Amino acid sequence: MEYKELLKTFGPAWIVMIADVDVASIVEGLQSGLAWGYRMIFIMLLLTIPLFFIQDAAGTLGTVSGMGLGEAIRKKFGKKQAIIASIPMSITDFLEYVVEYAGIGLGLQLLGIPLEIGLIVAFAFHILVATSRKYRHAEAILVPVSFILVATIIWLSFIFPVNFKEFLSQGINPIQPYGNKSFDFLFAASIGAVIMPWMLFFHSGADSRKKLKVENMKAERFETLVGAIISEILMVITVIVGYNLGKLDPSMEFDVLSYNILANMLKNFDPNAIYIFGIGFIASGFLALVVISMASAWGALEALGINKHKWYILIYSLESLPAMILVLVSKNLVYLMLELMVIYTIIVAPPLYYLGRLVSDDKIMKGKPLKGIRLKLYWLLSALIVIGGLLGFISMF
Repeated sequence: MEYKELLKTFGPAWIVMIADVDVASIVEGLQSGLAWGYRMIFIMLLLTIPLFFIQDAAGTLGTVSGMGLGEAIRKKFGKKQAIIASIPMSITDFLEYVVEYAGIGLGLQLLGIPLEIGLIVAFAFHILVATSRKYRHAEAILVPVSFILVATIIWLSFIFPVNFKEFLSQGINPIQPYGNKSFDFLFAASIGAVIMPWMLFFHSGADSRKKLKVENMKAERFETLVGAIISEILMVITVIVGYNLGKLDPSMEFDVLSYNILANMLKNFDPNAIYIFGIGFIASGFLALVVISMASAWGALEALGINKHKWYILIYSLESLPAMILVLVSKNLVYLMLELMVIYTIIVAPPLYYLGRLVSDDKIMKGKPLKGIRLKLYWLLSALIVIGGLLGFISMF
């Protein structure tokens, strides 16, 4: 595999994997580190496997069939079933927008930027990038933002030390407190954070819009694997950061962050951490905003068979603007319920089912369907994801 081939295909798989490390996922990682130390690290490392195989299936669909998931469902199963698979995702994505704008707002305050100005600029830039008429134009912005996010989280790993004794005894230990209600809930949240519905729609849709071909599959699959590994390493770092911050204040709850609390805690480690966190939250929130909104619009409009640019602009604005205003008016920078991550493991079930049916369909896949051990692994891992989510959902009550 030549580097020219990698550069030619680079973009969709990497972007969707790094966008997976969004504000909600980061806070879930921080909360896991605070509540359970290094114990969730084993789960996160293990989740690299389903993350790769499931996202590889989504990338394969977009590359081989030339269609996004929403369009492929509509063509094979009809408009009604396409709507069933995509509309619930679009509705719940509004909650994600609130979370991402809240994260951007927190980052702005950590950097000392006025909230009102910063959020309005973020909204305008988000709409500008998301409504690019050509996917490649959006990709040219999203790739650098993804690199900034990766750089900030890796930088944090140098500020917050690793306790190697606990990493070895707890972090990579398969024996964890399964059955504990609190642990099971965060376990399900971790699953929800790694496989979200919008990821399937974006990956397949971006590959098709980039016009990748069958001959690009090897490079595309390699990119998916690298992205899966790096995204979970980044999540492990968030757990380590949460563990370190928790030692300062064990009563801290990261599902409701505030500027003052976080800034004061970070000062005890390194004043530079405040700015790194600020940049990281803005990059994470913005990247996820664009990717989620594009996936949501692609899924909904492909399901309805609509392909007019004005409709994309309308959907982006209708979903995103109220979320931005809600964050701006409330001034509560993170109203993040980890329940959202758990709920996603339920909502992702229909798209996973349809994706499995589509990638194994000879006609849809133009004579190159997914089969054998890869298809069996896809169904097994998808089932485990949904079952894990159901168990976590039960633990909420």
